[in-house]
Amino acid sequence: MKKLKVILLILFIVSFAISIYNILQIKKELSESDQMKEELIKLVEIPEEPEVEETFSVDFSELEKINSDVVGWIVIEGTQVNYPIVQGKDNSYYLNHSFDKSWSSLGSIFMDYRSTNDFSDYNTFIYGHHTKNGSMFGELYKYMDATFYKEHPFFYLYSPEGIYKVEIISAYLDSAESDSYVQKFGSIEDYKRYINLIVKKSNYITDTIFDSSTDKIITLYSCSHESNRRKEDRYFIHGKIIKI
Repeated sequence: MKKLKVILLILFIVSFAISIYNILQIKKELSESDQMKEELIKLVEIPEEPEVEETFSVDFSELEKINSDVVGWIVIEGTQVNYPIVQGKDNSYYLNHSFDKSWSSLGSIFMDYRSTNDFSDYNTFIYGHHTKNGSMFGELYKYMDATFYKEHPFFYLYSPEGIYKVEIISAYLDSAESDSYVQKFGSIEDYKRYINLIVKKSNYITDTIFDSSTDKIITLYSCSHESNRRKEDRYFIHGKIIKI
């Protein structure tokens, strides 16, 4: 019995030590992520009110010196989203690598590897982790609420090709196996049916006027950690691209 108690005590100590290590590691990654974000933001000029002052300068040549995979920058007012967008050779690498390609469980904000990197596809998917501290795409859940949408009907994308205002057309939770997870379309008719589908799924009706024969969209995609939903659910936020 005494030997068993010793073994259990050792197991408890080891388990406790591992827990402490994991907590410290997470804090270290969060600190490093915040520091990198601050350093990267120094390379851009962020307007205090993008909706009024639609000027924003990103030194992509400097960003490319750090990571040649950079394809843009995203800003969502009312959230912590203010990050460069990268595009890897697959959709796995940037799940656990930061902008400077160092290992990080927070990952990066990244474009689907199958997308054209100038946002010219009919539907461009952009991914990011849902985090408890709200970094990366940890605050996409705010778009599930109509009040937040009304206060922030746009987000902004910046690329070497230009500046884009993205007007929300739909926001909802759905399965990872959702029929919303479509990026390529065989015809304009297929695309029109897709737009009708995602508009019907939205948690609320938006005021966006959409021409499915010409307009293109961005889809922000992230895991959902909402307790009353399935673990495999995802946030889908779709927006119409408007070049400024």
